[in-house]
Amino acid sequence: MNHTDSTDDARDVGNARTHRDTTGIVVGVDGSPASRAALEWAAREAAGRGLELLLLHALSMPVIGAPLGHTLRMPPSQELTDWSAHLLQEAVDHVTRTRPNLEVRTRSSMVDPAHALLNASRAASMVVVGSRGLGGAASAFLGSVSIRVSAHAPCSVVVVPAPGEAPDGEERRAHQGRGRVVVGLDGSRDAEAALRFALEEAARTGAELVAVHAWTVSVPLDLTAFAADAYAAEREDLAVHADKYVRAVVEEVRDEHTGDVPVSFAVVEDQAAHALLSRGGEADLLVVGSRGRGGFAGLLLGSVSQSVLHHARVPVAVVRPRPEEAGG
Repeated sequence: MNHTDSTDDARDVGNARTHRDTTGIVVGVDGSPASRAALEWAAREAAGRGLELLLLHALSMPVIGAPLGHTLRMPPSQELTDWSAHLLQEAVDHVTRTRPNLEVRTRSSMVDPAHALLNASRAASMVVVGSRGLGGAASAFLGSVSIRVSAHAPCSVVVVPAPGEAPDGEERRAHQGRGRVVVGLDGSRDAEAALRFALEEAARTGAELVAVHAWTVSVPLDLTAFAADAYAAEREDLAVHADKYVRAVVEEVRDEHTGDVPVSFAVVEDQAAHALLSRGGEADLLVVGSRGRGGFAGLLLGSVSQSVLHHARVPVAVVRPRPEEAGG
């Protein structure tokens, strides 16, 4: 079933929580290859979760001056309105051909893509966006819309690469079902939220979970004070504690729905982003927290998450704690 909304920026901002069409999964649609890959991923996820899917297209109409110091947004031409409607209908036809029972809604917004997706994210369970839109530079993996939405959305955000950016065999595995979900753990509350998300995703899709934890030895400024035997002892101690932590947190976060998920552990001496990218290079989904251990309260997207988003060639989920988790 398909329902269509046409919205402006004021309605998007003021009434985001009143739209029942934003209670499911929101995906940005602009006709680009990355957008089409995101659409397919979001449709598969919505069908698997039993959620409705909102297809959102942003018209990016400019704001112009008006008398008495007021501003207003320029209305779209009929040609632009018709093109937007055609683009959304093509997207609806594409997903409903293979998933006829999926509840699909469409919306066109007057504002720019990042603001439109962020407005819709306020009442969504997940936002899915392509790595780059039509205006993306070919040399950059991640477009400005993807990074802004990942940094500011209150819900989980999944960034999906264009088909040419995915590793060999990605499309084949997508049709056969996911086989591996990789999650990064660092002791933060955001990482525990990411672990919970990853376990639920693995349980729902029948995938294996790979829990990755990277650790490093702090080297003192005076290298002569760091004897070889002391260095070896600290390395061994850190490795043991890291392994215990990862296994303990996985068992703590498991519940009755995720208790049977097969889990393997990658506890390595490495930089966190490099460890995640190495283990998640051919995963079906790579999951990170929005901010890691020691992240600044005002930093909405941590350095590890940003690095993973910029360099990963597989879908990446950026997860924030639920309100009840964040308040701890």
